[in-house]
Amino acid sequence: NRAFQSFRQPGSSIKPLLVYTPAFERGYTPETIIIDEKFEGGPVNADKSYAGAMDIRTAVEKSINTVAWSKFNELGAETAMQYLLEMEFADIMPQDYTGSSALGGFTRGASTLEMSGAYTALANGGTYRTPGCILRVEDSYGNVVMEHQTEEKQVYETAAAEAMTEILQGVMTNGTAKGLGVAGMPSAGKTGTTNENKDGWFAGYTPYYTTSIWVGYDSPRWLKGLTGSAYPAEIWHNFMEEIHTGLPAKNFGE
Repeated sequence: NRAFQSFRQPGSSIKPLLVYTPAFERGYTPETIIIDEKFEGGPVNADKSYAGAMDIRTAVEKSINTVAWSKFNELGAETAMQYLLEMEFADIMPQDYTGSSALGGFTRGASTLEMSGAYTALANGGTYRTPGCILRVEDSYGNVVMEHQTEEKQVYETAAAEAMTEILQGVMTNGTAKGLGVAGMPSAGKTGTTNENKDGWFAGYTPYYTTSIWVGYDSPRWLKGLTGSAYPAEIWHNFMEEIHTGLPAKNFGE
Protein backbone atom coordinates (compact mmCIF):
# COMPACT_ATOMS: atom_id res chain seq x y z
CA ASN A 1 0.00 0.00 0.00
CA ARG A 2 1.81 3.08 -1.25
CA ALA A 3 -0.02 5.38 1.16
CA PHE A 4 1.97 4.17 4.15
CA GLN A 5 4.47 1.56 2.94
CA SER A 6 6.17 3.45 0.12
CA PHE A 7 8.92 5.88 1.12
CA ARG A 8 10.18 8.36 -1.48
CA GLN A 9 12.25 11.51 -1.50
CA PRO A 10 9.81 14.40 -0.91
CA GLY A 11 11.71 17.15 -2.70
CA SER A 12 10.75 20.73 -1.87
CA SER A 13 7.52 19.70 -0.16
CA ILE A 14 9.66 19.08 2.94
CA LYS A 15 10.89 22.70 3.17
CA PRO A 16 8.01 24.08 5.27
CA LEU A 17 8.39 21.25 7.79
CA LEU A 18 12.09 21.34 8.66
CA VAL A 19 13.25 24.76 7.45
CA TYR A 20 10.69 27.55 7.39
CA THR A 21 8.29 26.80 10.24
CA PRO A 22 11.24 26.16 12.60
CA ALA A 23 12.77 29.43 11.39
CA PHE A 24 9.57 31.28 12.28
CA GLU A 25 9.98 29.98 15.83
CA ARG A 26 13.37 31.72 15.92
CA GLY A 27 12.46 35.25 14.97
CA TYR A 28 12.03 35.06 11.20
CA THR A 29 8.80 36.30 9.61
CA PRO A 30 7.31 36.01 6.11
CA GLU A 31 8.67 39.51 5.45
CA THR A 32 12.25 38.79 6.56
CA ILE A 33 14.67 39.65 3.75
CA ILE A 34 17.12 36.93 2.77
CA ILE A 35 19.59 36.58 -0.11
CA ASP A 36 19.18 34.15 -2.98
CA GLU A 37 22.76 33.56 -4.08
CA LYS A 38 25.14 30.80 -5.04
CA PHE A 39 26.92 29.12 -2.12
CA GLU A 40 30.13 27.10 -2.36
CA GLY A 41 29.02 23.48 -2.29
CA GLY A 42 25.37 24.53 -2.19
CA PRO A 43 22.46 23.74 -4.51
CA VAL A 44 21.30 25.48 -7.66
CA ASN A 45 17.78 26.76 -8.19
CA ALA A 46 15.44 25.03 -10.59
CA ASP A 47 15.84 27.80 -13.18
CA LYS A 48 19.63 28.02 -12.61
CA SER A 49 19.36 31.72 -11.69
CA TYR A 50 19.74 33.74 -8.48
CA ALA A 51 17.58 36.77 -7.67
CA GLY A 52 19.46 38.36 -4.78
CA ALA A 53 17.43 39.98 -2.00
CA MET A 54 13.89 38.69 -1.48
CA ASP A 55 11.56 37.99 1.42
CA ILE A 56 10.89 34.52 2.77
CA ARG A 57 7.35 34.60 1.40
CA THR A 58 8.70 34.88 -2.14
CA ALA A 59 11.36 32.24 -1.50
CA VAL A 60 8.66 29.74 -0.53
CA GLU A 61 6.26 30.68 -3.32
CA LYS A 62 9.03 30.25 -5.89
CA SER A 63 10.61 27.29 -4.07
CA ILE A 64 14.10 28.79 -3.98
CA ASN A 65 16.62 26.06 -3.13
CA THR A 66 19.51 28.23 -1.99
CA VAL A 67 17.49 29.95 0.72
CA ALA A 68 16.13 26.68 2.15
CA TRP A 69 19.62 25.18 2.14
CA SER A 70 21.21 28.15 3.93
CA LYS A 71 18.46 28.36 6.57
CA PHE A 72 18.68 24.62 7.21
CA ASN A 73 22.40 24.94 7.85
CA GLU A 74 21.76 27.92 10.08
CA LEU A 75 19.28 25.91 12.16
CA GLY A 76 21.57 22.90 12.25
CA ALA A 77 20.69 19.44 10.99
CA GLU A 78 20.01 18.03 14.45
CA THR A 79 17.52 20.78 15.24
CA ALA A 80 15.78 20.69 11.87
CA MET A 81 15.47 16.91 11.65
CA GLN A 82 14.10 16.67 15.18
CA TYR A 83 10.82 18.16 13.95
CA LEU A 84 10.36 15.22 11.59
CA LEU A 85 11.20 12.74 14.33
CA GLU A 86 8.62 14.41 16.58
CA MET A 87 6.05 13.77 13.84
CA GLU A 88 7.03 10.09 13.63
CA PHE A 89 8.80 10.05 10.25
CA ALA A 90 10.02 6.46 10.37
CA ASP A 91 12.80 6.28 7.79
CA ILE A 92 15.17 9.08 8.77
CA MET A 93 18.70 7.74 8.33
CA PRO A 94 21.95 8.93 9.99
CA GLN A 95 23.21 10.03 6.57
CA ASP A 96 20.18 12.34 6.20
CA TYR A 97 21.66 14.91 8.59
CA THR A 98 23.08 16.99 5.74
CA GLY A 99 22.05 20.04 3.75
CA SER A 100 20.48 17.94 0.98
CA SER A 101 17.62 17.12 3.36
CA ALA A 102 16.56 20.78 3.23
CA LEU A 103 15.55 20.04 -0.37
CA GLY A 104 14.01 16.65 0.38
CA GLY A 105 17.04 14.64 -0.75
CA PHE A 106 16.74 11.83 1.79
CA THR A 107 18.24 8.36 1.66
CA ARG A 108 14.83 6.69 1.72
CA GLY A 109 12.33 9.46 2.24
CA ALA A 110 8.78 9.90 3.49
CA SER A 111 5.39 8.33 2.90
CA THR A 112 2.27 10.19 1.83
CA LEU A 113 0.78 9.30 5.22
CA GLU A 114 3.68 10.97 7.03
CA MET A 115 3.48 14.05 4.84
CA SER A 116 -0.27 14.33 5.39
CA GLY A 117 0.20 14.05 9.14
CA ALA A 118 2.87 16.75 9.15
CA TYR A 119 0.90 19.17 6.99
CA THR A 120 -2.14 18.57 9.19
CA ALA A 121 -0.01 19.83 12.09
CA LEU A 122 0.49 23.09 10.18
CA ALA A 123 -3.26 23.30 9.53
CA ASN A 124 -3.99 22.67 13.22
CA GLY A 125 -1.82 25.48 14.55
CA GLY A 126 1.17 23.25 15.19
CA THR A 127 -0.66 20.36 16.88
CA TYR A 128 0.35 16.97 15.52
CA ARG A 129 -2.13 14.08 15.61
CA THR A 130 -0.89 10.56 14.95
CA PRO A 131 -2.28 9.51 11.55
CA GLY A 132 -3.18 5.96 10.61
CA CYS A 133 -4.47 3.99 7.65
CA ILE A 134 -5.95 1.11 9.65
CA LEU A 135 -8.72 2.34 11.90
CA ARG A 136 -9.78 -0.95 13.46
CA VAL A 137 -9.25 -4.72 13.21
CA GLU A 138 -12.05 -7.07 14.27
CA ASP A 139 -12.15 -10.85 14.52
CA SER A 140 -14.87 -13.01 12.95
CA TYR A 141 -17.09 -12.44 16.00
CA GLY A 142 -16.88 -8.68 15.80
CA ASN A 143 -14.52 -8.30 18.73
CA VAL A 144 -12.09 -5.42 18.34
CA VAL A 145 -8.55 -6.78 18.15
CA MET A 146 -6.83 -3.47 17.46
CA GLU A 147 -8.04 0.12 17.19
CA HIS A 148 -6.08 3.16 16.05
CA GLN A 149 -5.30 5.51 18.91
CA THR A 150 -4.80 9.16 18.03
CA GLU A 151 -2.35 11.04 20.22
CA GLU A 152 -1.78 14.78 20.15
CA LYS A 153 1.27 16.89 20.84
CA GLN A 154 2.38 20.42 20.07
CA VAL A 155 5.23 20.20 17.55
CA TYR A 156 5.30 23.78 16.26
CA GLU A 157 4.49 27.03 18.00
CA THR A 158 1.02 28.18 16.96
CA ALA A 159 2.20 31.53 15.58
CA ALA A 160 4.87 29.80 13.46
CA ALA A 161 2.38 27.31 12.01
CA GLU A 162 -0.08 30.11 11.23
CA ALA A 163 2.63 32.13 9.48
CA MET A 164 3.52 29.06 7.41
CA THR A 165 -0.12 28.52 6.46
CA GLU A 166 -0.39 32.14 5.34
CA ILE A 167 2.63 31.73 3.06
CA LEU A 168 1.44 28.39 1.69
CA GLN A 169 -1.80 30.04 0.66
CA GLY A 170 0.38 32.28 -1.48
CA VAL A 171 1.82 29.20 -3.21
CA MET A 172 -1.72 28.55 -4.49
CA THR A 173 -2.32 32.12 -5.67
CA ASN A 174 1.11 33.41 -6.71
CA GLY A 175 3.55 30.51 -6.62
CA THR A 176 4.31 27.10 -8.07
CA ALA A 177 0.70 25.86 -7.66
CA LYS A 178 -1.02 29.03 -8.86
CA GLY A 179 -4.65 28.44 -9.78
CA LEU A 180 -4.88 24.95 -8.29
CA GLY A 181 -6.58 25.76 -5.00
CA VAL A 182 -10.12 24.68 -4.13
CA ALA A 183 -12.64 27.11 -5.60
CA GLY A 184 -14.16 29.35 -2.94
CA MET A 185 -12.13 27.74 -0.15
CA PRO A 186 -8.83 28.87 1.44
CA SER A 187 -6.15 26.44 0.27
CA ALA A 188 -2.52 26.04 1.29
CA GLY A 189 0.16 23.71 -0.07
CA LYS A 190 3.61 23.07 -1.43
CA THR A 191 4.99 21.38 -4.52
CA GLY A 192 7.97 19.06 -4.59
CA THR A 193 10.08 17.66 -7.43
CA THR A 194 13.19 15.48 -7.11
CA ASN A 195 16.24 15.38 -9.32
CA GLU A 196 15.74 13.99 -12.82
CA ASN A 197 11.95 14.27 -12.39
CA LYS A 198 11.68 10.89 -10.69
CA ASP A 199 9.24 11.98 -7.96
CA GLY A 200 6.54 14.62 -7.94
CA TRP A 201 4.73 15.71 -4.78
CA PHE A 202 2.00 18.01 -3.67
CA ALA A 203 1.01 18.32 -0.02
CA GLY A 204 -1.76 20.71 0.87
CA TYR A 205 -4.76 21.45 3.00
CA THR A 206 -7.93 23.45 3.53
CA PRO A 207 -9.79 24.14 6.78
CA TYR A 208 -11.49 20.76 6.21
CA TYR A 209 -9.00 18.27 4.77
CA THR A 210 -5.29 17.58 4.26
CA THR A 211 -4.12 15.52 1.28
CA SER A 212 -0.66 14.59 0.00
CA ILE A 213 -0.03 13.26 -3.48
CA TRP A 214 3.01 11.40 -4.82
CA VAL A 215 3.51 10.52 -8.48
CA GLY A 216 6.32 8.33 -9.80
CA TYR A 217 7.44 4.81 -10.67
CA ASP A 218 7.93 2.11 -8.03
CA SER A 219 11.46 1.69 -9.34
CA PRO A 220 12.55 5.33 -9.63
CA ARG A 221 13.03 6.59 -13.17
CA TRP A 222 12.44 9.71 -15.18
CA LEU A 223 8.83 10.55 -15.97
CA LYS A 224 8.21 13.04 -18.77
CA GLY A 225 6.66 16.29 -17.58
CA LEU A 226 6.71 15.31 -13.91
CA THR A 227 6.94 18.25 -11.53
CA GLY A 228 5.08 18.90 -8.31
CA SER A 229 3.03 21.59 -10.03
CA ALA A 230 1.96 19.24 -12.85
CA TYR A 231 0.40 15.81 -12.19
CA PRO A 232 0.52 15.88 -8.35
CA ALA A 233 -0.98 19.36 -7.92
CA GLU A 234 -3.60 18.70 -10.59
CA ILE A 235 -4.61 15.41 -8.95
CA TRP A 236 -4.76 17.18 -5.59
CA HIS A 237 -6.94 19.92 -7.06
CA ASN A 238 -9.38 17.53 -8.73
CA PHE A 239 -9.69 15.28 -5.67
CA MET A 240 -10.10 18.16 -3.23
CA GLU A 241 -12.69 19.87 -5.43
CA GLU A 242 -14.74 16.68 -5.32
CA ILE A 243 -14.63 16.11 -1.56
CA HIS A 244 -15.39 19.77 -0.79
CA THR A 245 -18.59 19.76 -2.83
CA GLY A 246 -21.35 21.35 -0.77
CA LEU A 247 -19.13 22.39 2.13
CA PRO A 248 -19.52 26.02 3.27
CA ALA A 249 -16.45 28.20 2.96
CA LYS A 250 -14.56 28.93 6.17
CA ASN A 251 -11.16 30.31 7.10
CA PHE A 252 -8.26 28.56 8.73
CA GLY A 253 -8.59 28.55 12.50
CA GLU A 254 -12.39 28.70 12.52
